[in-house]
Amino acid sequence: MADDDWYEDGDVVREAARARRAAWAGMSVVTCLFGAVVLVVAAVGLAVILALAYAMAVMD
Repeated sequence: MADDDWYEDGDVVREAARARRAAWAGMSVVTCLFGAVVLVVAAVGLAVILALAYAMAVMD
């Protein structure tokens, strides 16, 4: 970075810490959404399996 006194040393450290927090929060949201999608897919799969099992039991 050019030494034009636009950033003080404390500003650079503070901005780096803010960027790390923002990245961590963003990844937490992405991970949470991915987990929610996995749980929804598992629930739908279980519902389909149970519905098929019920249909086979009723047809007997």
